[in-house]
Amino acid sequence: MDHTYRFLQGNLNHSAGAQDMLLQTMAEWSIDVAVVAEPYFVPPADDCWFGDVDGLAAIHIRRSAMIPPLAMVTRGPGIVAVQLENTVVIGVYFSPNRPTVEFERFLDGLEVIARHLSPRSVILAGDFNAKSVAWGSPSTDARGRLLEEWAVAADLCIVNRGSVATCVRWTGESIVDLTFASSSVAQRILGWGVVVGAESLSDHRYIRFDLSAPTPTPAAGARGVNPPRSASRSFPRWALKLLKKELLVEASMVAAWTPTRPHPFDVEAEAEWFRGAMHRICDASMPRVGSRHCGRRQSPWWSPEIARLRAVSIRASRQCARHRRRRHLRRDDPVAFAEEETRLHGEYRAAKDALRLAIRRAKEQNMERLLEALEEHSIHLGIISGDASRVNNIFTLLSKGCSPINNIKIQYQ
Repeated sequence: MDHTYRFLQGNLNHSAGAQDMLLQTMAEWSIDVAVVAEPYFVPPADDCWFGDVDGLAAIHIRRSAMIPPLAMVTRGPGIVAVQLENTVVIGVYFSPNRPTVEFERFLDGLEVIARHLSPRSVILAGDFNAKSVAWGSPSTDARGRLLEEWAVAADLCIVNRGSVATCVRWTGESIVDLTFASSSVAQRILGWGVVVGAESLSDHRYIRFDLSAPTPTPAAGARGVNPPRSASRSFPRWALKLLKKELLVEASMVAAWTPTRPHPFDVEAEAEWFRGAMHRICDASMPRVGSRHCGRRQSPWWSPEIARLRAVSIRASRQCARHRRRRHLRRDDPVAFAEEETRLHGEYRAAKDALRLAIRRAKEQNMERLLEALEEHSIHLGIISGDASRVNNIFTLLSKGCSPINNIKIQYQ
């Protein structure tokens, strides 16, 4: 691990709009890894999505992120664990409607996983629906006490800081989205915080934190001298660990389709063409080193109008939050306070509904364009892959609201 990884944590309430907003937020904030509770949909056979067996927890990596491929470690009901270099990231969710005795069994299952992973470092994140003063709640419930004892026995540190609510509903607020980490990793987690003022289209707020690179040992650079900064600027470098072999083959075939030029053979011109072709092939199959913001910074369906509606929704949410903090009004005139709270909450819900509707319509329009493009290039896609079934798989994913065409980085000439 030689650079800092950016994490985003949240609960999507099985909402399509919340998952769309999560992907857009990851693109805007250049998030590398998202740990998600209650996802809307986990695409099958997608190397960027890892889900549990019940659709309750998932881990997602941004496709254009400069991050090594994740490897599935284990999964179960409400639990999914993946390997990120030398660290295991575990995403969890436990329903608030299940009894305490089942929560104890859930923790027992986590303990078995944690024991099996030892001595590897662990980041455990998710919605436990447990409250404790240890992570900022006003009081401690039965689940909170059990989770506290379990974390101590598992040698995990609570990373949560402060008392900002992670779940905000009209009926109240709570801190139930938690982040734990092994002691060796906890000291490398930077900037942990609940994001207030961002629209998630869920009643849970986002949590952000960074995982910094481990401190290098003195012998780390003993084998050679690091190249000067000017060297990396004069010639591009690619992250070979992130190479997608399938995209490499496809991009090479597309480059080979380029018609031969009629002019006489020229060594310099051919060398320049070959250099440009190699650059395009490498750019299509792996990200460049030193560029965190590679790839698109927004979803293909994003638009200025949707951005405006998101701003309106955020403004309405802040007005609701400010009103709740006016305790003197609640005490002096509870009837007027309740009426104003109802009005503000109604405006906020209307703003969120308008945002969801705009996203859904934009995705439908984008999907129509993608389907048209697929119909136009379906023959070429079948030739590239050597198997026309790939085209059928793309159409299937599109019907479920995914956009696998985003993953195809080929420039048709």
